[in-house]
Amino acid sequence: MNARKIFLSLCLATTYAFSHTGAIRNGDGFRVPSSTTLGQGFFFFSGNFENLSDGSPMAIDGFNESRNNRKYKVPSNIPSSGGALQASYAPLDFFEFGLYQPIYYDGKVEETEFDAIGLGDLQIYGKASLPTDFPLKPAISFEVFSPTGSKDAGFRPRRIWNIKDNKTHAYTYDNWSVATTLFLTLELFEVVQWNNYIGHFSTEYVMWGTGLNLFPHKLISVILEISGETKITKTRISNHLVNDALRFSPALKLHLPQNFNLLLGVDLGLDYFRGTKLSNGHLVKRDNGNKEISYAVSGSPKISMTVGISKAIDFSWKDADRDGVPDRLDMCPGSARDMVVNNRGCPVDEDQDGVLNIVDDCPGTPLGVKVDFLGCPLDQDKDGVPDYKDTCANTPDGMAVDAVGCKLDTDGDGVDDNADQCPNTRKDDPVDGKGCPLDEDHDGVLNENDACPNTPEGWKINAFGCPMDEDRDGIPDEVDSCPGTELGETVNKDGCPVDTDGDGVSDLHDNCTETPKDYPVDKDGCPTDTDKDGVPDAIDQCPKTPAGAVVDSLGCIMDSDFDGVPDHLDKCPATLPKVKVDESGCARNTKQDLSAIAKEIKFFKNSDKLIASSYTALNDVIELMRKHNFTLEVSGPEGKINAIGKYLDGKGFDSKLVTLTPKAGEIKFIATGVKYEE
Repeated sequence: MNARKIFLSLCLATTYAFSHTGAIRNGDGFRVPSSTTLGQGFFFFSGNFENLSDGSPMAIDGFNESRNNRKYKVPSNIPSSGGALQASYAPLDFFEFGLYQPIYYDGKVEETEFDAIGLGDLQIYGKASLPTDFPLKPAISFEVFSPTGSKDAGFRPRRIWNIKDNKTHAYTYDNWSVATTLFLTLELFEVVQWNNYIGHFSTEYVMWGTGLNLFPHKLISVILEISGETKITKTRISNHLVNDALRFSPALKLHLPQNFNLLLGVDLGLDYFRGTKLSNGHLVKRDNGNKEISYAVSGSPKISMTVGISKAIDFSWKDADRDGVPDRLDMCPGSARDMVVNNRGCPVDEDQDGVLNIVDDCPGTPLGVKVDFLGCPLDQDKDGVPDYKDTCANTPDGMAVDAVGCKLDTDGDGVDDNADQCPNTRKDDPVDGKGCPLDEDHDGVLNENDACPNTPEGWKINAFGCPMDEDRDGIPDEVDSCPGTELGETVNKDGCPVDTDGDGVSDLHDNCTETPKDYPVDKDGCPTDTDKDGVPDAIDQCPKTPAGAVVDSLGCIMDSDFDGVPDHLDKCPATLPKVKVDESGCARNTKQDLSAIAKEIKFFKNSDKLIASSYTALNDVIELMRKHNFTLEVSGPEGKINAIGKYLDGKGFDSKLVTLTPKAGEIKFIATGVKYEE
């Protein structure tokens, strides 16, 4: 069927319905129904249209006529479609029954008489679900199929069990049959609904299915299912599983207002993935007039499309508040028993004060209380307390009153709240005519003489009503944890001297206010340094260093060139590695001492030209550079060091390895980048 025909077929769809080989009958799933049943009193009707024309011939390899053994081809463009109407009703919660009537159509196949619209077998069913609050919900149904389907219409069998060994009808099983089906649904967080069913038809067939219903309670649900009908035999059941009806069914369901549901689904048969083969087909035998024909069909079409709509109508008669109005129509479901209500279930005069609800401004008036024309309790003195609660009638207009309508004196000081400018006065406290305390902080000093009117009660005070502070540190004695603080000390909120670095010496006497925590300090708060090497005792790993010795960050004597002579005694502090030195730290062999070699560099008088013996000295330098892999800085008069640099450059030591530093004075060689090892 071309795209235009498919579109026109979908436009003719009315509603979707349920069978084990048709669209689902409730608001969940597509081919695989959930275990839920209708609520008590609900009526459900639905219908569907299914287009089975998948672009392949309805017979896999044409059909044979038995009388003359002639073979006929079946074109691929013959329309094949169907639909169904269904109605169901639930007289009780967790139980429903219903009818399901399929309607089928197959187009004209030349040399046959089967093109017609026909009815399928009428199905009558009952379904009961188990009431439970658990996410896992079971149900069971019992179905009866009556042989009311058309016997002489249709070319493609609509149910796999219609195919029999002797003669087959496309639209009917042609016999009474029954089926029992078990359902099991798992609901997870209102996001995923996993539906499962398995049923046994009265023949040798098992009907089964499983599927996920994603977002089942949202506007749009996404459905993914696998279902089938499988013949149960003692041998080769695997062949029946894949060759009988087996389909993968994705679908979308739109949940509309007023309990409408719109479905659009697709069925992909196994042949859609593996291709249609004669070896996988099912043999069909038919009476075509006075002739017998035979042909092979697949277990399920390659692809089919289904569209449908359903609606549930509430006819329930539950009346929870027993007011005579069913809950589905009751707009006031909590009405009291025996209360007169209107046809919407709402009380006519809920508080029974004689004023109808529609004009009653005080609908909760106690029974028997006198009310005005608006239904509110009478309040003759206008003090805001209705007469039936007012124990002090005729209260002056505007006076504040308590809950029983009497003069209100919240703080009990003898001055009513209307005139009380200090409404929170302590009970029995002496007050003035305005209701304010004469001694507000209760320290024994009247407000007019109290320089500190907010002194906490019970504190020692001076003659002016202020807290005592013997050490004059600004912290009252009542909260001063260090009452004898030295005058001038900076104190904290507890009145104790501040010791910023926590070394035990207050900031007033601390000359080193940033001493690290736990460092031993002297009386001035500075870290102790017993050997006077500049490294505090707390981190000094060599605490008895001799005076004048050069030390590292840990307080230990330094030997920068690792020649065994401390830096403070070393007269040659840059001796090259592993050079033997004397007690003064200088090389015993002058050829290993750059300072000694520098003295051997000589020039002709009044000239920058090296004398011959100088080249021997420079070769000694080159040997040391190669041996110890260091760079060399040469300082001295510019002309002389240029001559030295030129010679060294000629020996392969360019400006990257030799730095020339013009400077007045004698020639000096300084090794840089020397790598020392202990």
